[in-house]
This record gives sequence, C-alpha cells and structure tokens, in this order.
Amino acid sequence: MSDAELIARLERDGVRWVNVAFLDYSGIARARAVAAAHVDRVLTRGINFSRPTVDFNAREEFPPDAAFDLSAPDVWARGDPRSYRPLGGDPGRGLLMADLVDAAGAPWLGCPRTALQRQIARASERGIAFNAGFEPEAYVFGEAGEQIRLLGPVEFAGLDGLELFPRFMEALLLELATAGLTVEQWSEEFGPGQIEVNLRYAPALESADGLVAYRHIFRDVARRHGMIGTFMPKPFEDQVGSGLHVHLSAVSPDGANLFDDPNDRYGLSPLAQQALAGLMIHAPALTALGASTVNSYKRFLPGSWAPTHVAWSYANRAACVRVPERETARRIEIRTGDGACNPYLYLTAILAAMLDGTEQALELPAEQAGDVGNLDAATLAERGIVALPRTLGEALAALACDAVIGEALGPVIAPEYIKVKRSEWDAFNLHVGEWDRDLYLRRY
Repeated sequence: MSDAELIARLERDGVRWVNVAFLDYSGIARARAVAAAHVDRVLTRGINFSRPTVDFNAREEFPPDAAFDLSAPDVWARGDPRSYRPLGGDPGRGLLMADLVDAAGAPWLGCPRTALQRQIARASERGIAFNAGFEPEAYVFGEAGEQIRLLGPVEFAGLDGLELFPRFMEALLLELATAGLTVEQWSEEFGPGQIEVNLRYAPALESADGLVAYRHIFRDVARRHGMIGTFMPKPFEDQVGSGLHVHLSAVSPDGANLFDDPNDRYGLSPLAQQALAGLMIHAPALTALGASTVNSYKRFLPGSWAPTHVAWSYANRAACVRVPERETARRIEIRTGDGACNPYLYLTAILAAMLDGTEQALELPAEQAGDVGNLDAATLAERGIVALPRTLGEALAALACDAVIGEALGPVIAPEYIKVKRSEWDAFNLHVGEWDRDLYLRRY
C-alpha cells in the first residue's frame, strides 16, 4: 500500500485517529495517536519521540549507564503504510507500525524494526525470502477486586473449552479478521483460561507486525470483557506457562520452498539443514531475545512442553527446535521464545543465525529423540548436549559473547538491550519477597 492509498483508505473508512507505534527494547509498544487528517506527515517526516523511550525496562525505569538520557536528541517514528491495520474494536481508529529515523530522515541504528529489515535484505541478496508463522499462547483471567481468578478447568484441547468464553472469543476473532490477521485455528491450552492461536505465516516483517497487532487486540478485547489478557510467560507456579512457537520457512524468488527435499529422511534440503545448524549454534543467545524476562525461565522445565537443552528433533515438542512431520510443508519450528519478547529483535536474531548457518555451510548435529531434559548429566555429556540458559542473567551473558547476533542487532541495540534486561535481572536478585521471609525469617 502506498502513502496515497493509505490516506484514501483512512478517509473512505472514516478513521479519525491512527495509533503510530514502535516497540522499545523490552517489547513494549510505545505510541502516539495522530489525527487522520495529519497522517501524511507521519508517512513522510514522522512524529518525534524522545530517544530514551526505547531504553525503558519493564519496570518503566532506565538502566544504569543508559546511552540515552534527557539530553539525547529525538528520533522520529515514520509510519510504514504496508503495516496499517484497522482496529475494529474502537471505531474510527487504526494501527500503523513505524520505523525510527534520525533528524535527517535516515534509518536509525537503534530501531528494532529496521534491524529486522536489514536481515531480510541480507537474505534477499542470496535469493532467500524467509516466512514466519507465530503460535502465541496467552491467558485470560477474571478479576475479583485485587485478586486474579482462574477461568475454566485444566483440560488440554478440550471440546468444551472452545465454548468457555464465547463472547470474548467471538469478539476477538472478529477484530482479528477486521485487522487482516488470519487465524488458522485456535484451541484451549493446558492452563485454565489459556488460549493458543495459530496465525497464518507471512513474510518475516509482516508476521512481526501482525504479532504486535495481535497482542494489542487480545489484551484490549479482554479488558472490554472484564478480563485480564496476558502474555506473561509463567503467571502461576502450579500452572503451565505460555510460549511463542515460531515456524520458519524459506522461499526462492519464484516461490519454491527452499527448505524442502523429498529425498531427505526428514524432508530437509541442505539449506534447511544448515539453517537449523545455525539455530543450534546460536540458541543460547537467541534465548536472551525470545525469552526476554526474568519470569521466562520459570517456564523451562522437563516434561513441561518447554525446552531445556540445545537439541533438535523430528516431530518432538520437547526439543528447542522441532521439525514437523513430513506430510506438512517443509519448515522448522523454534520453541524457546514467549509472547513477552520484542518480535522484531527475536526474528532479527533468528534470521541472522540461519543465515550464518547457510553462509558457513554448518553441519547439522545429530537428532536427539525423547525429552532430553530428563537425561542424567552423564548421558548429556556423552551426547554433547548443552543446557539452554537457566536464567535471564545466563542468557544475557551468552548474548554478549555472540558476535554474529550482536552484529545483526547492531552497535546501538546490542549493548542497550543487554543493559535494559540486565537491570531487570539485577532488580530481581535484590528483591526481598514472601518466598524469602517464608523460608528464612523464623529459621535463622
């Protein structure tokens, strides 16, 4: 869609306000509402934001030694008309994702969406276009005063579960369709009030934009139905966590599936095997971007449908990278992320890892069958299987040591992301809560 086509559509649809948004390094959407009559300047010059806006952590605080303070120059959010989506739940509004540019209008190295576009362009130079399909899991909870109330029984993929929240789901699916998001299927997940939606795959940038819109619409519809919608990875200790599975494929300029080889045991072409090997090599650093909160690592438990070790497997959901059954179109699925991440940064790192694997012609390690999380230490060592990071702190250390992923993120994002997330990890380690008092207060 061109700038002129978008302006004409806004007028035709009676849109009064456009929410112009970008994601900060914590994955939080930052936005301004711009009158539709003035959206032309958003598409050309952009609207200004203070540069430190990207540097907030999840506590709405700046990290120590942040690169940007109140004296830093502004950045401009320039809307991309291709990303526009109407917001059906709020008549007269739309959502427009933006790229961050500097005062001269040049792409800013600190923009997550631009970082992803750099990797897309890099792949294009090699005749590769990556598609991505997201499977976000999320909970809806009831509110009872200050308390959170679980909704529904624990019944994985239950038929009755499809009828638990009919008004909420009807409104959600309608608004997703209005926004141009295709839901291929949805189901009740393992937790009470937990829902998984399969969003149809699309080119990588379009998929990331779509996930941002999905998260906003999901939470907004939940609020309007008196519920809390959350992508928090592990809301309760005794309930299953929520992940974000990413399905990945590659196509040539003529649309041929570059990951497909009908003569291979797993249906994987040499390119796919090399890309998968790249994901294995860079898995610890990828985890820092896909599992981006302190809470994320409380989800990684053996037998929990969340991975614990760097391993790939065919048709095995215990592995961090799964190759789906052969009867489906050839793709690979990475399972380490969750819905709290910044999808632009996560996909940037994923694409960089796959491209590194193909450029170096990395050899795919052996498949690991079963739930490797249940193997003893001696067996893991014998097979050369290493654990995924067990804390956000460990994951950030892995990211800091990964030159390939660091280069893909760029000289602004890589160090600032680590600062922002490390500030959350440090705050967690200094927090004294009920667990500490319950265990230590009367014992010592």
